[in-house]
Amino acid sequence: TFLMGSPASEPDRGSDETPHEVTLTQGYWLGENEVTQALYEEVMGVNPSQFKGPELPVEKVSWDDAIAFIQKLNQRELDAGRLPEGIGYSLPTEAQWEYACRAGTTTANSFGATITPEQTNFKDSGLGKTTDVGSYPANAWGFHDLHGNVFEWTADWSGNYPAGAVSDPTGAETGSERVLRGGSWRSNGRYMRSASRLRDTPVHRDVTLGFRLSLQIQK
Repeated sequence: TFLMGSPASEPDRGSDETPHEVTLTQGYWLGENEVTQALYEEVMGVNPSQFKGPELPVEKVSWDDAIAFIQKLNQRELDAGRLPEGIGYSLPTEAQWEYACRAGTTTANSFGATITPEQTNFKDSGLGKTTDVGSYPANAWGFHDLHGNVFEWTADWSGNYPAGAVSDPTGAETGSERVLRGGSWRSNGRYMRSASRLRDTPVHRDVTLGFRLSLQIQK
């Protein structure tokens, strides 16, 4: 159980970050890093990224592209006997993503009230491109680049948060845009915050858009 969203006192917060208690009742795994170009190309046979490098995060992938990758990966792993019955790869829900990003913290980001170019790759870093996954310090739970590098698609349709406590939320029932989290190499500090939310159409591709895998019970 954790408090999702941001308090009214948090600088640069968005109006759609209503704080509310969330309980996650099902265990799940999350990738230590964003999906790399090497893995994406291994599964899909193509690399759509603008900034090329095997250990760079794959980018210029839409939500639809990410789902196609996941479906193909699941089939490959099932055929190889590497997935237990009822377990599979997916995108994390928005709540699962924020829980992992916060890693038990309640500050604006997992490193504290502010973030620096030594902690993540964002606009203030001045690099103007993505960096190899895992190049920056992990949060307290061992996850790299949940702040910065590339925005990460989540499973959820974009919608307003509930006003009260909820268990295992999965976003709006339907919609026209999917939720993105985490900020990117081109984003300023406000988008590095653990509660920051962005949304985009499932078909949109951009040099700032990537994703991270979750492994969990398939419903």
